[in-house]
Amino acid sequence: MAALMPQSIGIFTAILKRSGFTTLDLFDCTFYKDIDKLNTGRNTHEERVNNKQSRAHSVDEWDKKAGKAKLGIREDFVKKVQTFKPDLIICSSLESTYLLAMELLSSVPEKDKKYKTLIGGVFPTYAADICIKNDNIDYVCRGEGEDAIVDICNRLVSGQRIDDTLNFYIKGNGQIYKNKMRNAVNINEIPIPDWDLFDPGSLYRPMNGKIYRAVGIETQRGCPYTCTFCNSPSNNTIYKDEANRIFYRKKSIKRIREELDFLVKKYNPELIYFVVDTFLAMSHREFDEFKEMYMDYKIPFWMNIRAETITEHRAQGLEDMNMLRTSIGLEHGNSEYRKKYLKRNVSDEVQIRAFQMLSDKKYVTCANCIIGMPDENRELIFDTIKFMRKLQFSKNIDATGAYIWAPYHGTPLRELAIQKGYLKKEQITSISNTSYSLLNYPSITSEEIQGLARTFSYYVKFPESRWNEIKIAEKFTDEGNLIHKKLGKEFDEKYRANSALMPDMHGS
Repeated sequence: MAALMPQSIGIFTAILKRSGFTTLDLFDCTFYKDIDKLNTGRNTHEERVNNKQSRAHSVDEWDKKAGKAKLGIREDFVKKVQTFKPDLIICSSLESTYLLAMELLSSVPEKDKKYKTLIGGVFPTYAADICIKNDNIDYVCRGEGEDAIVDICNRLVSGQRIDDTLNFYIKGNGQIYKNKMRNAVNINEIPIPDWDLFDPGSLYRPMNGKIYRAVGIETQRGCPYTCTFCNSPSNNTIYKDEANRIFYRKKSIKRIREELDFLVKKYNPELIYFVVDTFLAMSHREFDEFKEMYMDYKIPFWMNIRAETITEHRAQGLEDMNMLRTSIGLEHGNSEYRKKYLKRNVSDEVQIRAFQMLSDKKYVTCANCIIGMPDENRELIFDTIKFMRKLQFSKNIDATGAYIWAPYHGTPLRELAIQKGYLKKEQITSISNTSYSLLNYPSITSEEIQGLARTFSYYVKFPESRWNEIKIAEKFTDEGNLIHKKLGKEFDEKYRANSALMPDMHGS
């Protein structure tokens, strides 16, 4: 599984060491081939490549740089617990990894469960009630964990009461204690991530069909926008209601430089990914200050941006800084749907203009599209396909596929789906089912959405005269699978072979 290096684990490792907790170990799921196959038997990475959402990379190169894939994730986790004998297991969990974490914890024999379990991260923040009721969980941390983790660890070691620890839901004395949030942390003062517990191969990730040694740097925390399909903006609401604080913050240029200096010296990265919901949510002055600083490094980098934040000046500045790839959140091709359902009040003209400004640059651009959202039908999905076809003037656009909407906890769009009866309230999105729709729509079936996801790139790239053939490839039948395979080979030969979208910008 080619995942980004987790900022949270790196930060918690550093902050726990700084606080005197030095007996630490890590169970890293990165190299396990069976991680995607738990529960459903699907391999989501292979599906993304198959759906042209990602470029295939050399298996030999991956094995050489990152390490060969392993099997037996459950067995190895149990062995880790039995040999290390932890007092506390800390899990950092997205919704897509929650069920995996619970399955691993459930695999431990009762005789070895002499520890307490703490879970935090995105999913526990928005689904704390679900997590705390799980037999495998003792403590649930909501929101930011830097100060909270140190606080509860100090209390556990010293024997103090823990049931009033801020940020935590805690089981104890036959009841559940639910505490409010503490103040948001100063992100300019938290430790630089420490990834020494990880295998060095975990630093590598694929990008544009190649393998890069990569590190992440958080430049902002939170998001100023209110997209309904994303749970990041919900942090603003939680912190305002419970701590009377603003969650969205930016790191100083001075601190970003300090992190770059440290990480470049220690890890010698070939690629930087800026960990931020939308990178260009900054003033013109802030952008120019960042550019001036980063010109001292010019390490190829990747991040996410929004169309309305792009200007000619910024488009050129990103090229000057040696950007390798950027992803633009198009999301949907129907402007009325974007406005009504997604709270994305961005016109088609602004979207097209953004791609025009990026079209002659050396870096790769990618349009992020989502299908299978509430009240969508085949016609609306084709609005997105048709809009993507309008963008094909851009010679450097890549990844023409679409992701199937995942109804994550903490998102207004999930609540809408529940209200309309499209989704069961207790449904949890796992790693496996991010590749197909969980929704029960009257207008379109889950299988239809999945079929459109796997043929989305073909509809975008091939002429309309081929659409009847592509429609057959939507079907998960012998004939459909055969045509899909044939179209995929033709797609790669016509639109990706000898492509200039795989630049070796660092010269390695």
